[in-house]
Amino acid sequence: MPPTEQQIQASIQALRKDAATWAAGKDKLVDAAAVAARLELSALHFSYIADQLGLAEVYQQLQQRLYTLLNEGAANFLALATALDDAADGYEQDEINAVHRMTGIY
Repeated sequence: MPPTEQQIQASIQALRKDAATWAAGKDKLVDAAAVAARLELSALHFSYIADQLGLAEVYQQLQQRLYTLLNEGAANFLALATALDDAADGYEQDEINAVHRMTGIY
């Protein structure tokens, strides 16, 4: 038994809602990456011994890694949102085409 028009529309809307959720997550990761980019501690912020042991350098590497991971996550979330929107567009177009074909048959 094929899906009803309401089921198809509900599925398409669910895809679009999921896409919007992932896009919103992307925005939050972009914001977090901007904050991570501003997190700066230098040798002056650590004790002499901590600086001598390389803690300032380790901190900078960690800060850069956090910034990179947040941006990569944002790119992945955007790709997922785009894929879901594309899938919804495809299903919607398939439904339009199927209705036109069926109308032409009758």
